[in-house]
Amino acid sequence: MGPSGSWKSTLLHLISGLDTPDGWSIFVDDVIISQWNEDIRTQRRSQHVAFIFQQFHLIPNLTVTENIDLVIDIAKIKRRFSTSEILSKVWLQWYEKRYPHQLSGWEQQRVAIARAFVGDLPILLADEPTGNLDHTNAMMIMDLMMQLQKESKMTTIIITHDPNIAKYAQDIYTLQDKKLIITNP
Repeated sequence: MGPSGSWKSTLLHLISGLDTPDGWSIFVDDVIISQWNEDIRTQRRSQHVAFIFQQFHLIPNLTVTENIDLVIDIAKIKRRFSTSEILSKVWLQWYEKRYPHQLSGWEQQRVAIARAFVGDLPILLADEPTGNLDHTNAMMIMDLMMQLQKESKMTTIIITHDPNIAKYAQDIYTLQDKKLIITNP
């Protein structure tokens, strides 16, 4: 948790290897990932990390199904769910042939969630996954994400500034002055 500008998104980018730190190291599973070159970080990220971004990052000229399957096809990762299974789990089973511009923000966010959970990856990083939604839809998204997280057993890190979203977490950390502080031990 933390206010805007507190480096929440930067922290996710560092954990995933999208960014590299200056003057210090990042360990993931006892491995110093910050010393890897860009190619190795990209390969490891595609094989180990799923993302849910605040901006949905759906490709406009691809259908819902194609947006979900693209992750599997490019990274060549094992599936956790078939596309039809994950679309059913996110309540979009009748939307597979629609394009992003034909969906509401709430529906686009569910496509982004489906894309994150379809592959059999161990880590999920979610950057303000409910930031563009009203309170009711935000709580429904969190319920959905927690259900999928429980089924998938993915290690999940959610960045938020909303205390209502933080209540879903097992552990809460706060970023203050670029330092990570445990809020609930």
